[in-house]
Amino acid sequence: SASTKEAVTKVLDVTLGKERRNKLDVCILGDDVAKLKPDPLIYTTAAERINIDPSRCVVVEDSIVGLKAAKGAGMRCVITYTTSTEREDFYGLGADAKVPELGSRGVSL
Repeated sequence: SASTKEAVTKVLDVTLGKERRNKLDVCILGDDVAKLKPDPLIYTTAAERINIDPSRCVVVEDSIVGLKAAKGAGMRCVITYTTSTEREDFYGLGADAKVPELGSRGVSL
């Protein structure tokens, strides 16, 4: 996430729980990189930290800025859209798939 560590930690604690959050191998946030999205640095840094080729990664994003960062890193990108973003040209900008907001489909952690 390009958000600050403090903000993301709060969200992850609510959605995952603190115990599961602490088990994450890698969590790279806006505070951890010098350039924010749409620069691909946050995604290339993640791939380097887990030692995986970016072409083998799939990013789940919800914005054009995030899509540009993912594609700039050489990764596939699935867009989750909302009613306010459903008309955006995600495919025209390189999205590999576009699905409704996952929470609206009953996806939970």
